[in-house]
Amino acid sequence: MVENIAPGADGQANHTLSVLRGGTQNGALVSDVSFLPGLKLNADPALELSGSYHSPAGRLLEFDAKTGPNPGGWIGLHLDIPAVDLRSAGVVGFAARFAAAEIMVARVCLRSGTDGGFEDCFFDKHLLLRPEEASHVDALPIHQREALPVRAPWRELVIFLPTRSFKFSLIDLRVFIV
Repeated sequence: MVENIAPGADGQANHTLSVLRGGTQNGALVSDVSFLPGLKLNADPALELSGSYHSPAGRLLEFDAKTGPNPGGWIGLHLDIPAVDLRSAGVVGFAARFAAAEIMVARVCLRSGTDGGFEDCFFDKHLLLRPEEASHVDALPIHQREALPVRAPWRELVIFLPTRSFKFSLIDLRVFIV
């Protein structure tokens, strides 16, 4: 059993990840996959995403993704972060551990809902995915970013994955708001 006792929006996001880490699941990759409430994969349908995912016990997600011949716009792994009001916080960030079959680059943003849709605020560092397991930590200074509204009806951490075929393991992911 995974306890949900950590307070705050980062606690709720980390609880979602701990539930996934504590179980196992497998499935097919398509343009919209929900792994758990609050964690999903969305891809541009033009990519014709296929392949499979696996979530072994103790790890998060392993992808064997295939894309079709048409270029597409995005593949994003979305984690809900219910931080409506960030006025009293200084930074929002994440720590991740990952590996990939070949060297690739990924980007991460904090997506905030707005009246007209959403606003993406990208973290400064790119993820350099490579065959060796690697760790990455990045944080956004909340009050120094114009693209990061301090109040928003919803938020997500979005990891933008390559828009071509890839093999990628997200071994661990943690979110923090301090």
